[in-house]
Amino acid sequence: MLKNFIFLLLFPVISFSQAERRPIIGFSKPDSVDIFVQYGNAEIVKKAADLIQAPESQAFLTEFNKKFPDTFEKEIRYKQLLTANVDDWEMRLYDERKSQLAFLKNYPNFDKLSPEFQKLVESNIRWNYWHLLLSYSIIRSNLDTKLTRVVSLPTVMTEALDPQKINDESALLSESYRDFLPFFITYFNSQEQKFVKYADQVKAITDKGNVAQKYLKGQVLDYTLTKLIYDNCGRITASSAKFWISQLEANNYRNLLFEHCKETLNKKEEVAKKKDDSKDKLPLGGDYPVLTGLDGKQFNFAKYKGKVVYVDFWASWCGPCRGEFPYSKKMHEGFTEKQKKNIVFLYISIDEDPTNWKNAVDNLKLDNGDHGISNGGFGSSVSQKYQINSIPRYMIIDKNGTIVRPDAPRPSNPETLELLLKLSE
Repeated sequence: MLKNFIFLLLFPVISFSQAERRPIIGFSKPDSVDIFVQYGNAEIVKKAADLIQAPESQAFLTEFNKKFPDTFEKEIRYKQLLTANVDDWEMRLYDERKSQLAFLKNYPNFDKLSPEFQKLVESNIRWNYWHLLLSYSIIRSNLDTKLTRVVSLPTVMTEALDPQKINDESALLSESYRDFLPFFITYFNSQEQKFVKYADQVKAITDKGNVAQKYLKGQVLDYTLTKLIYDNCGRITASSAKFWISQLEANNYRNLLFEHCKETLNKKEEVAKKKDDSKDKLPLGGDYPVLTGLDGKQFNFAKYKGKVVYVDFWASWCGPCRGEFPYSKKMHEGFTEKQKKNIVFLYISIDEDPTNWKNAVDNLKLDNGDHGISNGGFGSSVSQKYQINSIPRYMIIDKNGTIVRPDAPRPSNPETLELLLKLSE
């Protein structure tokens, strides 16, 4: 089972028709799967294809592959690393890199190779070293089910790999760089987790995504997140998939994931299980669901008795929800100090992952109200209680704690301000 997981992670299925359409722009065999070639930046793909398919480049690659036949063949290299100890593997990679760079420099027709192609060859050689070094740790760790920790590489082997200097859009030309990126976020995330293995795959994907956002940006980030979700959408929840898809800027990648992760995105959220002791912690006046605040403390609507509450049901992955936030903030900023004391804006997230929720609150600077979470997506307690089947959704509660508008107008609707001010009088 775990072996199948590894091959799903590193070798996603591609149809024969897709393989036929794939331009030969990499240094490995043309049937290798590369979502960047199919859905990435068309200009970069064309540039790489033009560089590699030039007659002088093809002549060089023919000679290079005779000298180093399996250098970039991932399936072969991943099998090789399983039979080597880490010191021998690193030394082998080091010697290969040195020999390959020397072969390029001393190539008889070196001057006939375009400077851009020379740079591409160097990039593939250098990033292939790091790709295969980090893959030693991740692949061996995943295959050994008895291990409770990820195999960490000796610090001396990775100290030259500065995570702050990984982001390089020009390097996306290099197939080895693209192969390296998933291992980079996996290894450095493991390092941040002190190399303890995950039991929760949703949290694992979330943490890897956060590491990607920490060190990468632009097209590099888009590609890396897409690869992460593409390879793992069957192991995460619908809410988590929607969140990460919402983080992408490139429509091509979004459309790819919407299609590839269709089964995950369409499955219904499971009803969140309530803790047995939750009813004992708070008086549930009005049978209000229990929420958890940013500080980790529980509360419910009873907390706001005597105030008018404008409830905003949302999730970090919801684009339309985000689109309404500027109107909420503008409306709140227009209140007098007395009105701000009498009217509460309460944002309730239905995210499945509290980390995504907290990051979104911070990144979006939602500082004009209170916050709570009811985990579980559309299966959460608030979603079940108030029959929330889509978001954004809004609700207004009066000073007596009565829900007077279970389906209230949006912040962008002028009627909302009138309703709140009238109720607060």
